[in-house]
Amino acid sequence: MAMNMHSDIEKVVRRLLVATLTLGMLLYFIDCEELITPPASMRLDLNITVMDTTFLTQAIRGNPYVDSARVFINSISYRNTYEAYTDSNGIAHFEAILPDRYHITVTKRLSAEVCSLATGSPIERILNGQLSNVAVQGKVANLTVYVQPSSPSPIVFSEVYYNGSPANPIPYYFHDQFTELYNNSDQTIYLDSLIIADVEYGYIQEDVIHAVHAYMFPGNGHDYPLLPGQLVIIAQDAADHGINHSINLLDADFEYFAPNVGDVDNPNVTNMVKLHHKYGVDFLYSVMNNALVLLKVSDPFALGYDNFQNLLLPKSAVLDGMEYRENLEQIDYKRLDPTIDAGLTGGFERYKMKSVQRKIAYRVNGRAVLLDNNNSSIDFAVLNYPSLRFFFVPGDANP
Repeated sequence: MAMNMHSDIEKVVRRLLVATLTLGMLLYFIDCEELITPPASMRLDLNITVMDTTFLTQAIRGNPYVDSARVFINSISYRNTYEAYTDSNGIAHFEAILPDRYHITVTKRLSAEVCSLATGSPIERILNGQLSNVAVQGKVANLTVYVQPSSPSPIVFSEVYYNGSPANPIPYYFHDQFTELYNNSDQTIYLDSLIIADVEYGYIQEDVIHAVHAYMFPGNGHDYPLLPGQLVIIAQDAADHGINHSINLLDADFEYFAPNVGDVDNPNVTNMVKLHHKYGVDFLYSVMNNALVLLKVSDPFALGYDNFQNLLLPKSAVLDGMEYRENLEQIDYKRLDPTIDAGLTGGFERYKMKSVQRKIAYRVNGRAVLLDNNNSSIDFAVLNYPSLRFFFVPGDANP
């Protein structure tokens, strides 16, 4: 009987291998078919000029043209992605690309030493700009992208797990979501009164954030220190989600708790303070698309509410932001402007238990310094499983 069972197992394995190979070949031919493009005679050259009309680049270079800026262009129809750097005249050259509609993203980081020559203040600046869904056609196309300066944050979103778990054994599950914040500076930061909020779509040009939900860290100013290189985890529900084949969040540092709406509280984990909760039994991050911001304001209710019961918060108070979408081609649906986040991360289906994590830029005496270009397209990598308190970057050891 054991021999028959072994034979049956071998048959099943062989069938699975055949099915896998067949699927692989099918995907291979599908991928090849997607790479079929129009003939070379249809291709064109694209020149993108990057300009900074604020005082900063003018003060540094004597003109507004931004050199050494990193320029990405994404073809909407053909899904081709190209990258180039601007030359000394602030122009990035792309040769023999296909006519199409493109998303264009620009970023450049200016060191504190360079900025101090222009501003007198040794604070790093990041120049970001973008064009969405712009037509590129003709023999030679010329475009201009205007960038705006912003500053990297001492505290950043280092990982956001929003994707949710597969339907095993129960229906799709999202109460295992969490956010991780990291002290990316060399100074102690206090979490007290910092606010995490998610952003409503449709107000990208305004000077205020329309927050669907907003939760604040407790404390009176110096109760919750975060040391350099230290991180904290904020769980949607600080529970062991392993029963749903997910992760254990019992040791989360903080928990979102929405009283009076049916939310479950873990009394052993410190609650975030609810400022605004528009809907739902919890502070649920969309498993498809959303934007999160970290803010510091003296009075979170000073600006009141909009006509759709969203809390208004000053955009100038944003310390860090990140944005994700299931479909990365939909950059024209962004919720955050380039001064906060010029890109998008994600790009995977919902309920796959994937996570997004900020990449390591370099290390200082063993302390990881994470990428912070205010551009989620560059700064974040996709993980196939949430990492929980460590950085997983190919080729880099855990901090």
